[in-house]
Amino acid sequence: MINSRQKGAAGEREVATILREELKLEIHRNWQQQAAEGGADLSGVPGWAIEIKRGKNIRLSDAWQQAATQAARTKSKPVLIYRFDRQDWFAMMSFFDLRPDLHDHSQVTMPVMSWCNLVRRELDGTES
Repeated sequence: MINSRQKGAAGEREVATILREELKLEIHRNWQQQAAEGGADLSGVPGWAIEIKRGKNIRLSDAWQQAATQAARTKSKPVLIYRFDRQDWFAMMSFFDLRPDLHDHSQVTMPVMSWCNLVRRELDGTES
């Protein structure tokens, strides 16, 4: 039987590696903060609170609520990066964080590499 805690930690390490390679940032797992405060899973992407979920049955609405709550604590934008077993990684974020002028707080989902492209443009100051 697979230990869900180990699986979660492996998912966090996997995403941290992807983000380091794609964004060229120092990404850290916040395992001590998670245990003490229920903080975001990863840090190092300015302005974003990153929650990671990996598993067979991920309750996306609950995971999104967790990501949003954690982000509110640090006045950051929430992103939920998740992967169902034997699937690719996806990122869920608020449409408002893409287009605040539309005042729409619905969630949008995209491949994690698309989210990395958005963040890269944001960091470079070339947001559209």
